[in-house]
Parts: sequence; C-alpha cells; structure tokens
Amino acid sequence: MSVRRNVLWMAAAQGCAFATQFATTVVLARLLTPYEMGVFAAALAVLGLLTILRSLGLGSYVIRVGALTPAVLETTFTVNLLSSLLISAGVAGLSVLGGAALNEPGVQRVLLVVAVVPLVSIFEFRPAVVMERHGRFRGLAAVNIARAVTGAGVALVLAYRGHSYMSLAYGQLAGGVVAAALFNAVGWRHVSLRCGLGDWREVMRYGAHMLAISATGIAATRLAELALARMLGLNALGMYSRASGVANMLWESIHMTVSRAVFVDLAEQRRQGRSMREGYLRMVAMMAGLLWPVFTGLAVVSGPVVVLLYGQQWLAAQLPLSLLALSSVPVATIALSGGLFMVAGRTGEQARLEAIRAAVGLVLFLGGCMIGLDWAAASRVLEAVVAVLLTRRQVQDMTGTRERDFTAIYLRSLALTVAAVGPAVAVMAWHGWNPLAPLGAVAAAILAGVVLWAVLLHQMRHPLIDEAAWLLGRLRLTRAARQEM
Repeated sequence: MSVRRNVLWMAAAQGCAFATQFATTVVLARLLTPYEMGVFAAALAVLGLLTILRSLGLGSYVIRVGALTPAVLETTFTVNLLSSLLISAGVAGLSVLGGAALNEPGVQRVLLVVAVVPLVSIFEFRPAVVMERHGRFRGLAAVNIARAVTGAGVALVLAYRGHSYMSLAYGQLAGGVVAAALFNAVGWRHVSLRCGLGDWREVMRYGAHMLAISATGIAATRLAELALARMLGLNALGMYSRASGVANMLWESIHMTVSRAVFVDLAEQRRQGRSMREGYLRMVAMMAGLLWPVFTGLAVVSGPVVVLLYGQQWLAAQLPLSLLALSSVPVATIALSGGLFMVAGRTGEQARLEAIRAAVGLVLFLGGCMIGLDWAAASRVLEAVVAVLLTRRQVQDMTGTRERDFTAIYLRSLALTVAAVGPAVAVMAWHGWNPLAPLGAVAAAILAGVVLWAVLLHQMRHPLIDEAAWLLGRLRLTRAARQEM
C-alpha cells in the first residue's frame, strides 16, 4: 500500500529531525540562557505575524487539484513568489519595531537574518510540492533530513563559539539554503521560474479560505507569545518556548508524519469518489492508541525530562510542559481534521471554526498570563477542548461516521494509556512527584509501560499491530534482497 510507504519515509525523516532537534535542544540549553532563548522566541513571534501570508495553502492546492496543468504550477509559483517577497520586506521593516516594542535590540538583529529565509524558500516551492503530489516521499525525506542536520549543526557550532541567540538565526538560514539547493537537485525535472496568473481566480479563492483558516491561528499564537513576553518577561517566554518546543517536536514527529502522507491518499480517494469512513476510523484508532499514551506519559514525567534535557535552571518549564502535553490528548480525537476540510472543499467552514477557536484561545491565554506562566499553559488545555467541540460534528459528517463508531476506539485507547503510564505514575508518586526523582527508576518505569502497552496492543489485535507487522515484513524483504545481491 503506497500510503504505508509514504508514512514510513516521512517517519524516517521526522525521526531523524526529531533526534537532531532533541540533541540540539539539550546542548543549546547548556550553552544559552532562558533569556537568550526568549529573545529568539520573541523574534520568531514577530516573524510569525508576517508569515501569515505563506498560509495560502498553495502546496495543498497543487496536491488536491484534479488536473495539474502548467497554468496551475505557474500561478501557484507566482503567488508564492510575491508573498515571499512581501514577507521578507516586511520582516526587515518590522525588525526595528520588534526590537523597540520589547526593549531588546537582539530581536532586531535576529529578524534581519531570518528575513532572508523566505527569499531562499522561493526556489524550493515548485520541485517540493510536485514531488509531494507524485508521492516521492523518499526524496522529500532525504531533503528534510539534510535541512534539519545542517540547521542544527550550524546553530550548535555558532552557539559554542559564543554567538548567543544569533546562532539559531544563522542555523535557520543555513538549513533553508541547503534544502532549496537539494530540492532543485533531486526534483530537477520540475524546476522552473516561469511565472503566470492563468488560474489566479481559483487559486486565490482557495488561498483566501486557507489564509482565513491559518491566519487566525498563527496570529493568535504569535500575539499570545508577544503578550507573554510583554507581561511576564523574556525569561518566562524562554521557559514557555522550551516547554512548547518539546511538546511540538513530539507532535510533529508523530501526527505530522502521518498527516502529510495520509492527506495525499485522502485527496486521491476523493478524486475517485471513494468513501473515507473505514480508513479514517482506522487512522483515528492508530493516532489515539499512540498519541494518548505518549503525551500523557510526557505529562507524568515532565520534571525528570526537563532536568535531563535542560538542567535545573529550567525547572520552571516543568508544569507548562505537563499542561502543554495534556493539551495534545483531546486534539488526537479529531486527527487529520484539517486535511479532511481541504479534501472535502469545505475550507470556508473551516475558516469560520478556526477563527472562533483562535479568538477563544487568545482570550484564555491572556487571562492566564495575568496570573502566571503555569496558568497561561493551562489555558491551552481548555483551548484544545474547545477545538474538539467545534470540529467534531463536521468531521463525522465528512467521513460518514457517528459518535458510536468512536466509543470502542476511545475505550481501547484509554486502556492502552493506563497501561503505558501506570508504572511511571507509581514511581513519580512514590518519590513525591519530585523532578529530581532517580532517572534509573523513571527509565525502568517507562520501559515497563512500553512493554505493557505492546502486550495490550497484541491482545486487542489493534491496527497498530498490523502496521508493525507490515513494517517488519518490509524489513525482512529488504534484508533478504541485500543478501541475494
């Protein structure tokens, strides 16, 4: 099955990226202070407000469109070119404002460097999106691995040599340059700088919906981070960014890996007029069976994780990390909802729901900031619940499912979560939830939880077992083929 191969390649890329980011995060936490991390996070928040223009969904449009004509490629490339130029100019122009608003000239210096990144990305757009449409995930995985390794390597070397928060900016730029060069090398057949606006009405109609969907979420997130920096200080923003960084790395490594490959498959099913019901239920079962135990477990052992990764100077990030991890649990119940709206052509409805979620989330976050960092992180749990309540009915309508279809899935996922995190809960409770609990005991508890989770998966005959069996079969075939050569 092609979607399995695609997920496997994306998993390899995300796994490598996760390992790279994980190692980089650990080392940078020893080289940079929370304040220095806060400076870079504040600069990214300012940048994020402008990169809203990149949320036109041009890549997803190329993937879902029925006929991939030269006019479609030329139009999407041209719109991407114009938006990238506007973003770069805007970032450079706002660099002064961003530094002045936060009384930190370092924000200005970081923004001037990252303003170049959108210009570089212009040259990777066309080969990257065409490769993804055609399912060439092996090439995509290789380039993304190179991007992650290059960016991390440059950032670490420069941080070690004393370049502070600027090392992160230069790392981003280096990763972007390498990715653009490799995409042009691997996807050379699709490289073209030809511009055109032949299909601009359809592209901009779709882009307007996607912009409305993404713009509200991105704007709310970045404004929340800037508000946190203004109300609680850059040190607090540095703590929050490290906590969210760990949670986001896990989320992207698992959920985003599957969603990118599955979106291509869903789009193909839609073009062929096939039902998405059974495939979607199976995907939710796998996502909940994996994401619930992972993020609940992270919430339980957040203290030892923070101490191990960052050191005791970052202990203030412990509770925010727990809360942000828990916020990912309910979202797993509406897995791949964004892709479903796009495939079903209901992006206008998605934009309305996203605007409501973002507005509620921003109000909750600002209220939390008035009390403290922990309450700001707690607001993300409430926001996740709101997102589920807003989206659930529409997801069921698009996939032809009903509430009762998910009952058994959630009960099994709950049982898997209890089995997976039970030993860790016992160990942490025994040590009074001390973040300095013995790492050996915590590691043993995690291992015991993984074993119990795997045994229960097998007893349930869970879909994850089928995927694991397929993967093992592929590995055996590959090994046998190599031995015959």
